[in-house]
Amino acid sequence: MNSSIINWVAVAAVLASFVPLAQANGPTPLNWVFTSDPQYPWTEKSDSGEDESSATRNARSRQLIEAQYANVADYRKAHGGSAAVPVMINGDMTAYGHGSERDVVFPLISSRLEGVYDFGLGNHDYANNVNDCLLNNCAAGSVQVLIDRYWTKTEMDLAARDVDGVLTYFGSLAYSKAFGDVHVVQLNNEPSYSVDFTSGSLLTFNRLGFRINDAFEWLEKDLAAARAQGKVIIVNMHNTHDWKGDFYERDRFRALIERYRVTAVFAGHLHESLGAHLARATFGTVPVFLSGSASQQTYLTAEFSADLRSLTVSTVKGNDWRSRAVEAVIDVQR
Repeated sequence: MNSSIINWVAVAAVLASFVPLAQANGPTPLNWVFTSDPQYPWTEKSDSGEDESSATRNARSRQLIEAQYANVADYRKAHGGSAAVPVMINGDMTAYGHGSERDVVFPLISSRLEGVYDFGLGNHDYANNVNDCLLNNCAAGSVQVLIDRYWTKTEMDLAARDVDGVLTYFGSLAYSKAFGDVHVVQLNNEPSYSVDFTSGSLLTFNRLGFRINDAFEWLEKDLAAARAQGKVIIVNMHNTHDWKGDFYERDRFRALIERYRVTAVFAGHLHESLGAHLARATFGTVPVFLSGSASQQTYLTAEFSADLRSLTVSTVKGNDWRSRAVEAVIDVQR
């Protein structure tokens, strides 16, 4: 088996930047936005299981996503603009990982957020679609968008090698980046998730391999480095409860985020759940907050005090940030 490090023109193309990233360092932002599950094309009727024509569903989903991120943009405008207010979208960018869905949702969000935002993948983007989509192109396409945006531009758990003539990616896909004194981790679906699959043509030269492993080893090193630097640590993921891993992996995760004094965890997945989420077996004493969904017109804002000693998390309903309600004021861990 040939597993030498590759140096192909194709990989150079993968590494090329084509979308602006959110602020990587510099001053510490005090105002933040956490959203999840734009999940195009999905609506409130999708949540409740009601019938809806494809045309009506697609139009309604676009309307919901556009309204949500227009409101996020308004919040940003009132608090210093896009460069001053990070936005993290915690997974399920699409409903089924189809390329046609990505072609709608990413430009839609980018146009409202001036291309300045961060995101992770959810189960609907890749996990649900392995061996459930032609040549695994749905899962692979979703992963490729993440790779294109973050590999080499953040601390990302990813490597690539030529395995028997197939370009193969290895890693958990987790990444982290600094916003001044705040260290932000994105774990995508959930930290114990792992899967191996290939995609693309049956011809070797046109195929891609993906060997996605859990994030625990990478996460421990990343958190340790951030803690040594005295950073405020925020962890993001999509799914807080439906994990591939067992009790021991949940316990391992809990021990890590408590040991390295993570300030808060933000997640999505449960469309109708908004605000504080209690799951001590997995998260211990670390506060967890769920950000709802575009279909339910809900999201979260989070505001640090000027001295970075406290974080106020507020819930937004009806896509109206000006009527947001304080959910919790938590101590910042350093």
